[in-house]
Amino acid sequence: MQTYSGLQVNDAKGSLSDGSREMTLTKNEMIIFRFMLDRKGMIVTRDELMTALWDNDEFVNDNALTVNISRLRSKLAELGCGDAIETRKKQGYILK
Repeated sequence: MQTYSGLQVNDAKGSLSDGSREMTLTKNEMIIFRFMLDRKGMIVTRDELMTALWDNDEFVNDNALTVNISRLRSKLAELGCGDAIETRKKQGYILK
């Protein structure tokens, strides 16, 4: 089981845990988190995340990614990692 900043990442359950609390992530939140965790410390573009989430010919509203990132940030904050995802203006996001 992989860890991030003291949190246990449980892919099988789609959750993060700090040992006393477990936070269930949606499928999209987990995809975003894993994608960013695999590239920790590197900038991930919105296009890369959109492709990881919706790799098909369907048009997806760009706002859907913003909403998913916001929800993921909130869940990370509840587990004590409020500043985990940093927005890099005109570049993308970085998981610290």
